[in-house]
Amino acid sequence: MKKLTALMIALGFAGVTQAATISGTVEVDITENASNDYISTESIKFDIAGDSGVAFGYIKAKTNSSDQFIMDEYQIGANITETASVSYGEQSDIFIGGGLEAVGGNTIANPSDAGESIIANIGALSLRGKFTDTDTDISDFDTIQAKFTKSVDKFSVGASVDHTISNDNNIFAGSVAFDVNESVNLSTVVTHDETQANEVAYETILAMGGISAYVDGDEADWSKNAGAGYKGTWKDLGYYVEANYNLDSKDVTPAAGVSITF
Repeated sequence: MKKLTALMIALGFAGVTQAATISGTVEVDITENASNDYISTESIKFDIAGDSGVAFGYIKAKTNSSDQFIMDEYQIGANITETASVSYGEQSDIFIGGGLEAVGGNTIANPSDAGESIIANIGALSLRGKFTDTDTDISDFDTIQAKFTKSVDKFSVGASVDHTISNDNNIFAGSVAFDVNESVNLSTVVTHDETQANEVAYETILAMGGISAYVDGDEADWSKNAGAGYKGTWKDLGYYVEANYNLDSKDVTPAAGVSITF
């Protein structure tokens, strides 16, 4: 809360002095929890861009299970060149993943991105170091990630690795995407995590305009889940509706959300 308050004060100061351009998004997401109850999560995100084109960042706050607003993520960064940047904060990781807005990504490996980190982007290469605890030692790193992406004609490929320093464990991910035409895209993500009982897993997504459908599985069962969703806008309102279907348990997990950008 102290960090959120300080950053909100900084935002207000930047707006008053016109030293930055501030935009934002307010979102409401409805999902099903482990108790099969439907819950809503409200969030607000402020994006900041310096007038010089060098500084950038964001702040995202959301409600927790006690309906308290907490700071979920924040980022402070700088563009070094047109193709290079560096940022610090409690920001999302760079590991290749899958899933739609709220469902999907069931079988593929998803390393934890909780905690503050530093990210450097240099062209097609991204590097991330996640700190163990910045309150005790800012020189101590917990995990290191690297990602490389490349696009050639209608194909896009990517590779990433998550390395845990303490146990020397590596999680690998690879992706390939193909633009069938201007509105249809087919992509697949494959991950390998030796700590899992089924080390190899995948997810394939077919996107057609605002409609997306996927199937996923692992080496024990290559068809575990299937799902679909639709994402669109109506005037100033953005929205999505989607659901996951477990092919073994026959359980359906729905999700929906709305957002407005200002």
